[in-house]
Amino acid sequence: MKPLLAFWKRDIINKLIVIAILALAGGALAFAVLIFNMPYGKSLSESFTNFLPQRGIPTLGVNNIPALPTATEVVFFLPTFTPPPPMPTVDLSTPTLELLPTLALEESPTQPLDLPTQSASGGLECIPNNPPRTGTVVEILDGNTVRVLIDKLIYVVRYAGVAAPEDKNYGAIAKAENSKLVYGKEVTLVADVSDKDPRGRLLRYVVQGNTFINRQLIQQGFDSALDTPPDSACAEVFKQAQQSASAALTGMWSPIATP
Repeated sequence: MKPLLAFWKRDIINKLIVIAILALAGGALAFAVLIFNMPYGKSLSESFTNFLPQRGIPTLGVNNIPALPTATEVVFFLPTFTPPPPMPTVDLSTPTLELLPTLALEESPTQPLDLPTQSASGGLECIPNNPPRTGTVVEILDGNTVRVLIDKLIYVVRYAGVAAPEDKNYGAIAKAENSKLVYGKEVTLVADVSDKDPRGRLLRYVVQGNTFINRQLIQQGFDSALDTPPDSACAEVFKQAQQSASAALTGMWSPIATP
């Protein structure tokens, strides 16, 4: 024992060696005890666990379970529902429809041309029964052409079947006479077959008051007749008016006419 103590006191390293030897010895002893006490069929870890002191787990007996509180029975009182009285029986059969009396619709008669009544000498009887339009003459362009305001729009209107003089002097006279007849006045316009001439001007028979303007200008010798089929409804009337002016030597037909 004395040599061991002398070895212990000699140096710090010796102390560490002694501690290590004691630890190894203790570990070997504990391992030997564990192996000796290890039951058959158990692993080393299980034996080590069994070797350690076990904490007791309290057992809870069935009789120790406290009784749960009894739920109080709740009774709901529902209101008494009284069913509504039965609905009256509805007859779903197809009812008989009472036909309304049929109204007799009369077709609107064709409106005649609303032109003033004249004798046959006025020439209005040749104008076709086409729908007329009314407008106000706002400008005179020449002896057979005017500008007319129709429904807030201005149209250039050429007199159907009428030719204005090509001579400059007679053309001015025809324009002045045309202005006397229609300028600023309301006129009635009626088409023949064509709506416009090749230049896009409205081609119309023009009536102002009781005067057939187309025929009037020809009969007074300011314009001449011009047959342009298919717009020939009044060609014969205009031809007779020109013959009358030529025979009476009026207007351009006068041999001594001086513009």
